Amino acid sequence: MKDTNAIEQALKDKCRKEIESVVNVFINELEVKIRGEYNSSNYYDIQEPLGKRSFHVMGTEQLKGVLFKMILNSHIDSMVAVKSKELIKKLELV
Repeated sequence: MKDTNAIEQALKDKCRKEIESVVNVFINELEVKIRGEYNSSNYYDIQEPLGKRSFHVMGTEQLKGVLFKMILNSHIDSMVAVKSKELIKKLELV
């Protein structure tokens, strides 16, 4: 890695993989335990808590994409910040 931008990008990539793993575990559990065992719907209605706006996704692949983007947008910055601090500590720069 040539510079700090490359290090930050590597940390972001690691965080993305971690988020993807969390989403994959959830989707697998949904497929096996809920859809598989109970043969339930493959149609998901995502609504605001007050129910004013909503959108729909069909299938677990679309749901997986929505969950990944939602979690990524909400948590990537804090995850990178923590991983940066951990890396600095390991390198004993602080």
